[in-house]
Formats: sequence, C-alpha cells, structure tokens
Amino acid sequence: MTSVSVPLLILGLAFQTLQTLFVALAWRNILRASYPEGGVNYRQTLSYYAGGNGLNAILPASAGTVAMLGLFRASIEGSTVAGLVGATVVENIFFAIMGFAVYAWLFLDAAGSFDVKFGWFDTHALATVIILVAGTLLIVLVVKILWRRFQTTWHNAKEGGAILRTPRKFMIEVVGVEALSYVARIGVNATFMYAYHIPVSLTNVFLIVAAASISSTVAVLPGAVGAQTALASVVLNGVAPQATITAYAVGQGVITTAWNAVFGLTLLAHSIGWKDTRKLMHRKKKGEKDTGLAGELPADEPAGG
Repeated sequence: MTSVSVPLLILGLAFQTLQTLFVALAWRNILRASYPEGGVNYRQTLSYYAGGNGLNAILPASAGTVAMLGLFRASIEGSTVAGLVGATVVENIFFAIMGFAVYAWLFLDAAGSFDVKFGWFDTHALATVIILVAGTLLIVLVVKILWRRFQTTWHNAKEGGAILRTPRKFMIEVVGVEALSYVARIGVNATFMYAYHIPVSLTNVFLIVAAASISSTVAVLPGAVGAQTALASVVLNGVAPQATITAYAVGQGVITTAWNAVFGLTLLAHSIGWKDTRKLMHRKKKGEKDTGLAGELPADEPAGG
C-alpha cells in the first residue's frame, strides 16, 4: 500500500468518490420518479447510498444494502418494500447489461470459446426437445401461480420502475449518469494498476472489472477483498508477476474499501446521527430486540390476504 504515490492515491480515491456520487444521483432520479411526493432529495439519498457502501465494507452478506433500503423505506413517504426492490432492479439494469457485454466480449475473445460439446444432448435430440418443452410448460405454470398470488406485490414493485415509463428520462437520468459512474470505476482500476506497474490496457482493465463484479456477487465477507485478490490472480495471470498482481489486488481492495467506510459512514452519521449509525454498524446479539433503524423496515401487507 505504501508503494502508491500520494498523487495517484488522491486520483484513485477521487475516481472512487465520483463513482459513488454518480450512482447516488441515479438512485435519486429513480426514487424521485417513483415517489414524487415522497420528499426525495440528493443529499439524503447520497448519505444512505454511501452509508450502505460503508456498512458493506465492515458487515457481511451485503447488510449495508439492506440497511440502505430500510433507510429509504423509513424516510420516503408512501414507499413500500416491494417498490424499493423494484427500484433496485431498475438501478441495476445498466450494470447488468454492461456486465453481460464484458463477459460476452471476454468469452468471444477466448480461443475455442465455441468448441463446447454437450455430450448426452448431442446424441439424444428427441429427449432434449421433450425436456425443453416440459421445462417451459412447468415454468409457465409456476409463473401463473405466482402471478395470481403476488399481484399486489407486483403492483407495488412497479412503483419503483416508474421512470421506465419515460424512456428518454430513463436514458438520460439513469443510464447516462450510471455510464459516468462506470467510467469512474474504470478510472479507479486504471489508476491503481498504473500505480502497481500492472500494464494498463483495455483488456486488462475490463478483466479486473469482470473479476470485481463476480467477486462482489459470490463474496460473503465484508469488502470482498479476498475474492477479488483470488480472481485478479487468475485473470491477470501472465500479465505481471504473481506477487505484483497480489499486491495490486490487495492494495486497491483495502484502500477503496477503507475509503468507502470512512466516506460513507461519515455522510451517514451526518444525516442520521452517530448513535443510530453505530446501531447499524453493530450486529445484534441473539435474541436482542431490534430497535435500530434497520428494524424500521416494515413488511407490506401480504399479497392475497
């Protein structure tokens, strides 16, 4: 970590901060479209989103994301749990598409990507068709049952996707803003790769972007530093010495995670107070009554009574 020069450290953290600011802006735009009378403002949204990132840096299993949704639910008038989950889906559309595009590009770029044999399916075409048809019918049946049971929940969830009704607004206020956050994310990776003397190329940067995306999905521990380090060692194998790759992955992971914690929890404490922030930071003992803000996430009325 000490091998990173101060100017590069400041530049990397500036990109990291910009990424947080842009994603928070996209969240604000989504929530404001969903709940126009809910009193949504950027300062509060930034505090809750950055605070959720800060909590994810020190708590396991994405507990910070759950806390963020709880804070939105408690502060936005008329909001519902299902609606906020719907807003989360909308917020992730751009990143899901970009993730798929990156994975597809890396897959197509790999030699022999289409040299895949499906073994049993190649020699049992009729059985394969029967399985696919039966599976499709089963899925349709399950979806119809779930639709009847959860119509109310679906109606509430659609609230969170209100901005999708105006495609132009969605493209500008969500996709455009999140594209800027994505550029900032690339800037973070490129800056720290340069600081650790990892060759900076489009392929190498997107390899790290893909590795970070996968590690954040599968990791259980806070910050996902361990998972990121392991995947970085695999995807950058041969690009630089393993010791250098490990130093880079650990250094960037620790620095950005620590910054997320400091920046996010500072904003959150300024918004809701240090006392309530501490309640969110400390996991409750078994059997302890939940009195913190995370417990203020009320359940909606169950669908179908």
